[in-house]
Amino acid sequence: MTSLEAWRADRHRSVTGAQGDLALIGLHEIGQRTGQHTTIPGLPGVWSAAEPDMPGLMLEAAAEDGIEVDGRPVHGSVKLETDHSLVRFSDTLTAQAAEQPGSPHLLAVWDASAEAVSRFLGIESYPFDPDWVIEAEFVLDDAARKIAFEHKSDRSGLLRYHESPGDLRFVKDGAAYTLRPFMSGSSLIVVFGDRTNGKTTYGMGRMLLVTPNPDGSAALDFNRAFLPPCAFSPFFNCPLPPAANRLPFEIAAGEMSVLQREG
Repeated sequence: MTSLEAWRADRHRSVTGAQGDLALIGLHEIGQRTGQHTTIPGLPGVWSAAEPDMPGLMLEAAAEDGIEVDGRPVHGSVKLETDHSLVRFSDTLTAQAAEQPGSPHLLAVWDASAEAVSRFLGIESYPFDPDWVIEAEFVLDDAARKIAFEHKSDRSGLLRYHESPGDLRFVKDGAAYTLRPFMSGSSLIVVFGDRTNGKTTYGMGRMLLVTPNPDGSAALDFNRAFLPPCAFSPFFNCPLPPAANRLPFEIAAGEMSVLQREG
C-alpha cells in the first residue's frame, strides 16, 4: 500500500467512525452567560458554559439519565474539556464539547447509526498526479494576524476570524500565488477554492494540511486535498475559502465528492 493509499484508508476510517463526520447529527450553541442553562430536545441533561470566556462545558444530570462521561456514570455536575471528554448516552449516541472562532461553547452530537453512515459508499478521488505536488515557501509574519472567513451556516455578512501565522507562496505555470493558512495544532490548514468546484469537486471548496520544514520550505500535495466536514454532514459550519485562496485554475487532484447509496 502506498502512502497515499494509506492516507485515503485513514480518511475512510475517520469519516465513518463513531465520532466521524458522517455521524454528526447536531452542533448546538450553549448559552455563554454565567448561570445560563440549555436543554437540548431529545437529549437528557442540562448544559452550560464552564466559564464565560473560555472553552468547555458543564453537564448536570441525574443517575437515572443514564449518561456516562469518559466511562463514568454522571450524577450531579461534571466539567467537559473541549474536544476531549466523551459523553455517552447510548451504544450509538455520543457528544463532546466543541468550539469554533466566535462560538466557544458548542455541543457536538454524533449518532453512529445515522442514515448518512449507512448510505456511505466512499470518497471519489482523482488518481495520483505528481505534477500536483508543488514546492512552496512559508513566510512567517512578524506577528500573527487574524484572517476573516465566512462560514457555511452563518448569516450573510457575518465573519469569523482565524489566527494565521504567515503566507504560503508558490509558482504555477510561471505565475506567483499566495495562500493564507490558519493554524491547526502544529500544522497549517489551507481552505481553498479552484475551478473544479461545483463541477467535479465539492462546490464550497476543499482543504489541505501543510507542515512546513524548519527552513521554511513546504510541499503543497494537492493529491491529499480533502473534502471539508460539511461535505459529509449539514450540521458542520465550515469556513469558506477567502478571496485570496480562490485559485483561478483547475486542481485535478485530491478528493472530489462523497459517494452515497441512493436512499
